[in-house]
Amino acid sequence: MTKPNEGRTSLVTNHRLLLCCLFSLAFIGTTYYYLDDRKQVYEIQWIAMSIAWYSAIGFSITKVLSKSRIGYLVAGITSWMTLAFWLLDNYYIVFHATVIATRPDDVMVIRNFIGVAVASFGILSSHNAFHKSKRMQNKAKPM
Repeated sequence: MTKPNEGRTSLVTNHRLLLCCLFSLAFIGTTYYYLDDRKQVYEIQWIAMSIAWYSAIGFSITKVLSKSRIGYLVAGITSWMTLAFWLLDNYYIVFHATVIATRPDDVMVIRNFIGVAVASFGILSSHNAFHKSKRMQNKAKPM
């Protein structure tokens, strides 16, 4: 049973779900380098973006572990950017034109859709955790 004004999920549940999503995003992201047969993933721009993306995930994980609101915020922003990237990578399926790189193969399309689902859960859990942590901080402040 939930406490009054707590909603459907607690801060602890959102916190754990967010950590699972962040670790899953990092794992799914590594598949670009051992499942993808496109040559673009080894170009300097992709490597630089991957380093920035992994840095954001690492920063988020460390700050989320310390239950800092900046961690929830950065995790949400990173999840939104990841969602947009993987949807644009699958742009070919609907419009038969590529946006990011050459046409992905079927394995990468499936991987992108799995990544989209994980990123969506990351967005939802980071949003909820961010707002629930604010509410918890306000409760802890003496008047």
